[in-house]
Amino acid sequence: MTAFSLFGPVFGYATTLVEDRQFAYVGPLTPGVGWRLLWRMAERCHNDGVTEARKAEWIVSQASRAFICGSGVVAKLSDADWVMEPGGWAVRLDGSWCNQDVLVTGDLTVPVLAAGEIAARHSRFPQYAG
Repeated sequence: MTAFSLFGPVFGYATTLVEDRQFAYVGPLTPGVGWRLLWRMAERCHNDGVTEARKAEWIVSQASRAFICGSGVVAKLSDADWVMEPGGWAVRLDGSWCNQDVLVTGDLTVPVLAAGEIAARHSRFPQYAG
């Protein structure tokens, strides 16, 4: 589990292998932020009418960037429990993207993280999260 800040809110990113397909799970950890914000961010950063799969690739790219490069990382937890609440959205990626086949977005909980770790951060680009 990687917790990272993106335009202010903190999101969580985890992956699992299910029947030979890699699933990326990305969701907000900051209280009061819903998972649909990820899709609004992707729309704002790709306002050229791209497909849902392309927006999903953008979301996976941001999570992978945090995991690999450490960009905006708040915490990296190798064995932390996490829960994706029901009611989110899964999108199959075109082919494989950042070694992921499916993106699952939803409201995420990581009980081990403290309130200060999941609080929104200062952003120079808050308009993307508004």
